[in-house]
Amino acid sequence: MSKEMVRKIIDDSPYAVLATSVNGQPRVRPMKFVITEDFKFWCSTVNISGKVGEFKQNNKVEICWVDSEKNQVRVEGVLDFSGDAGKKKKLFELHPGMKGLFKDEYDPKLVHVEVVPTNVRWKERGFCEYHKVKL
Repeated sequence: MSKEMVRKIIDDSPYAVLATSVNGQPRVRPMKFVITEDFKFWCSTVNISGKVGEFKQNNKVEICWVDSEKNQVRVEGVLDFSGDAGKKKKLFELHPGMKGLFKDEYDPKLVHVEVVPTNVRWKERGFCEYHKVKL
């Protein structure tokens, strides 16, 4: 049930907020992630983005989604941006909005971002505890 609830909340959220930390300074930005069948979290960015440098310095991240009913999902994980053309092609299929941003999976500007979760939690609206998702 928990993974299904996570997918439901993410599907109902317009975007996520990705948090990084560089030299002790937290940094957040909105991004659009998709969930793969094996429960990884994928998105794209452009190779000249400052995020890429941050990812190289510290690949531990957290992502947060809030849906229209104010339910939340939080994912802690390790970020990998070494995705090959096969993963990039699959990302185009999962995230059609990329088509206006990148030519195709061979576009040299395209960086495939994958977050491998180490801790996933979700909660209902209001003051309550998070439900831990078994990975």
